[in-house]
Amino acid sequence: MYSSYSDYDLQVLITKDRNQSAFEELYNRYWDKVFAICNNRLQNVEASEDIIQDVFISLWQHQDLQGVSNMSAYLYQATKFSIIKYLNRISKYDTVDPQDIGFFDRLDGVDLNEMINYKEIQAILMDGVNQLPPQTKLIFQYSRIDQLNSKEIAEKLDISPRTVENQIGKALKVLRKILRNTHNFIFFLF
Repeated sequence: MYSSYSDYDLQVLITKDRNQSAFEELYNRYWDKVFAICNNRLQNVEASEDIIQDVFISLWQHQDLQGVSNMSAYLYQATKFSIIKYLNRISKYDTVDPQDIGFFDRLDGVDLNEMINYKEIQAILMDGVNQLPPQTKLIFQYSRIDQLNSKEIAEKLDISPRTVENQIGKALKVLRKILRNTHNFIFFLF
């Protein structure tokens, strides 16, 4: 029914009327392509299907698809970052809260200018902070968000300043690794 419609026309129908048939047309147009990208990287059909399903659910829930100028690029990018999230979730490395932008300046060897979409990278890192041990997460937030020094954090938590420094160091080490893995993965994809 909508096969002759452009992506933009379908996006308008989905945004304005929540037209399920228009959404199904977009889904049918792109599912095989984004699944192939995902499965090629993961070599796991079940995980790839789950990721692609989540991408399309997110697309359906998107409030303004008219703002998407290139649907294929949008879906490929969403898939790419969903893969990164998945790999971070299953990896043995934790990720860290990126709420504090200032600490990015202290990361050696990571060129954040090459990251395609900072907000999505930030979301990937924010997902990981919730997986950190509670005390490490709290110390990191006090240090990088509340801008407390090690002594202030130590007094607040009744621990030694050295423990605070060790926890911050561990969190930053994990963050460097996640960012490098993300950077390498983006380079591998494109």
